[in-house]
Amino acid sequence: MIGKHQNREESRLEDSDKDLKRSEALADLRRLTTVILDNLEEGSRNRLMDPKEMRLLGGTAIRSIRLYLKTLEEDRVRRSKEQEKDSPQKIPETLQEDRIKAEKD
Repeated sequence: MIGKHQNREESRLEDSDKDLKRSEALADLRRLTTVILDNLEEGSRNRLMDPKEMRLLGGTAIRSIRLYLKTLEEDRVRRSKEQEKDSPQKIPETLQEDRIKAEKD
């Protein structure tokens, strides 16, 4: 019994660590995207870049934004699946609790 509890705790810690690393990577990606867009805007405004450089930087910005949005969508889907996974377990527990309360009344 203790082994199972420790494994669950280790699994939760690993999941928490993965979530933290993913959040940090997502924040880094957001900062990178902001820098790229700022550079693109400045370069086009001051005419410091030729059209080829602007297209290259624009393509990089688009890929960065797509990756950011894809990561957000994956996180949303993962959280949704986790909630669905937890829900079937909570329903029987809630029913059991309601049944106990009803018997007491």
